[in-house]
Amino acid sequence: MVLKLSKDFTKQNELTEEFGDFDKGLGKLLFLSAEAQLRYEDYEAEEGEIKRRPTDEVDYYEVKLYSEAMGEQIEVKMPADTSFDGLDYEDEVKLVHPSAFFWSEKELSVFNGQRRVNYYDGVKFRAEKIEKAGKATVSTPNVATKSEDKSEKASEKK
Repeated sequence: MVLKLSKDFTKQNELTEEFGDFDKGLGKLLFLSAEAQLRYEDYEAEEGEIKRRPTDEVDYYEVKLYSEAMGEQIEVKMPADTSFDGLDYEDEVKLVHPSAFFWSEKELSVFNGQRRVNYYDGVKFRAEKIEKAGKATVSTPNVATKSEDKSEKASEKK
């Protein structure tokens, strides 16, 4: 990821378009899948125990994309009202208003009386919307016109 440095980090760990170059950092993005994550609700079981169960309401989408610049699959969290109409597997896509949230976690474990600290970190991507990227048209030179030009130049020389 390419970062633009700034002295104002009011949003703590969140990286937005004004500070980061997502197009360069993520490169070409290919759509893989979108999985709805359901909202959960708490309910009281017969024994009085509070349990959780999923509802039919979509909370957000977890979108899997392949980032060519990173060389790996990334996950992007998108709002529940996101539309994926017209997107097929491996279509080139563009994220609208992307942001990244950097996280880190420390875990203490004890094994055979030895204490060990494990550190984990990563980045979570978010976007407001996803769009199909415009297909770049590749113009191929017309071979017939090149040969015609050569024959015209040859006849002009005579």
